[in-house]
Amino acid sequence: MINLGIDFGSTYTMASILDNGIPVTVQPNHLSYNYPSIVCYDSKRDKYFFGGSARDKIGKPDIITYRSFKMLLAQQTDEAVLSERGYNGVNTPEYITELFLRHVITKTLANLKEDKVDLLVLGAPECWFQSLQTVDARGTLRDICLRFGDLVNRFELRSEPTDAAAFCVWSYEQKQKEKFNGKILVVDYGGGTLDTAMVSVTHINDKIQVKPEILSGIGENREKKIGRAGIAYQEAVVRKAISQHSGTPENEIVVDKCFDRAVKQFEDALVSDCEYVDDIFTEFEAVPEDLQNEHFTSLEYGLESVSVNFAQMKSAYNETIYSSLKKVLDESMSGLEKGEQPYLALVGGFCNFYLVREQIKNHFNLGGVNGRVKMLFHREDEREKAIAYGACLLANSVIEVCHVAGFGISMAVYNGKNELLRDYAISYGQEYIPDKIYFIKHADGKNVPMVLTEADKFLLNFGKRSGDGVIAAPKKKFAEELKKSTKNSMLAVVGFSIDAAERIKVHIFDYDPDAADEAYGKKILPKSTISLSTFKGSFHNLMLPSGGGNR
Repeated sequence: MINLGIDFGSTYTMASILDNGIPVTVQPNHLSYNYPSIVCYDSKRDKYFFGGSARDKIGKPDIITYRSFKMLLAQQTDEAVLSERGYNGVNTPEYITELFLRHVITKTLANLKEDKVDLLVLGAPECWFQSLQTVDARGTLRDICLRFGDLVNRFELRSEPTDAAAFCVWSYEQKQKEKFNGKILVVDYGGGTLDTAMVSVTHINDKIQVKPEILSGIGENREKKIGRAGIAYQEAVVRKAISQHSGTPENEIVVDKCFDRAVKQFEDALVSDCEYVDDIFTEFEAVPEDLQNEHFTSLEYGLESVSVNFAQMKSAYNETIYSSLKKVLDESMSGLEKGEQPYLALVGGFCNFYLVREQIKNHFNLGGVNGRVKMLFHREDEREKAIAYGACLLANSVIEVCHVAGFGISMAVYNGKNELLRDYAISYGQEYIPDKIYFIKHADGKNVPMVLTEADKFLLNFGKRSGDGVIAAPKKKFAEELKKSTKNSMLAVVGFSIDAAERIKVHIFDYDPDAADEAYGKKILPKSTISLSTFKGSFHNLMLPSGGGNR
């Protein structure tokens, strides 16, 4: 058996193993380490195609193309968006994702002549922990992995920028022959998401330990756009070019086979002509208005040829990318002490794009006298491999990463004035030990006993401030399990844990007034443990908290 790291990207997917202590990519199709994250369905033959073979069928008769299914995991209930992109009640983003990942793992095992993966570390976007609207995508991805029991013994979901940070530290120490201690700001910009992670690096017993500290990102799908990264940019350029060619308003251009084929052609041109793109943008930096006279490529759209110029590329960037990237870069530096200067590591394919590199360079004054960061040197071709390599290093325990909660969770406890007391059993940003049970505490450190009824509510938080929390009531199945757990005694102590697969578990104990707090979970075992799936599957009637404050 092997331990495997996978970077499941919105545009490309990559698998990596450890070979004689060195992370290396595995080629599922023997052609390229970059496996296109594309699935095509041949409706005439009822057959699915994956990766490169799927990419070659885009736009052909009887073919439905599925791209960006990773990003659409967070939007599976938006029927209008899904229908426009070819999804239906059978071929949902979840089902297509499961087919694709199963295909990648199966082909990788066959290539390596292995039967099973012992530990799979799979990267997941950090931005999926930024809001209630996106957090369940991570839960859906976890549930998909749980169905791979025939291929994988164990799995862990890890933050993609944290995976990348692990590789950057390892790579630095391999090349410089010295230990790295300090902080790294990882900017992970790919096809669907923009994630950043400020991580601190220490050494414990000669093992590298990475701890995420400031996490930020953007990945919501808005106005029919897939995220705010590479795919959204490519589609924005194509919409702009078609609109200027035909006179059709950009927001009325339909995502169909002709559109998909045009986006594919533009993506191919960006990859193959990257040096030309750099040269033109550099040449016209002083006079950007002249970019409209510079032709970049031509796209097939229906029976017509549509020209793309550099002015459209620059305009689409300013409208789609610039403000989002600036916002996240500002947030990523917000918790640093005055004068603290971290290293910067750029990862993800979109970080290789000229306009992204230039914006980051100018934002941090890279190379200037008062630069805000120091560049962490690694080869440009390693940017696309950093997440897969880091996941592989974690899967093989070469590097340890602290588990940090991307949400806060607790029971909603009220005082005598009916004010909500926002104490969390597990707080947003808290370092935790998988499977350890955490309890709500009084100000004196004592566990909080409470009365559980079917109407009890929970407190969830996906932000840095405790006041950002929302109150959630358990859905019927969860409520029934709670009621069953308190059938004989309503007074209970409630604890929470998160396992290695990031499932939340609610532990309910009979309250013993004579027992010491540390006895719960050790000498006193829970009389019931309830595993939660997705938040949307477990809670309803989400509402803002009223009154109260920090206790």
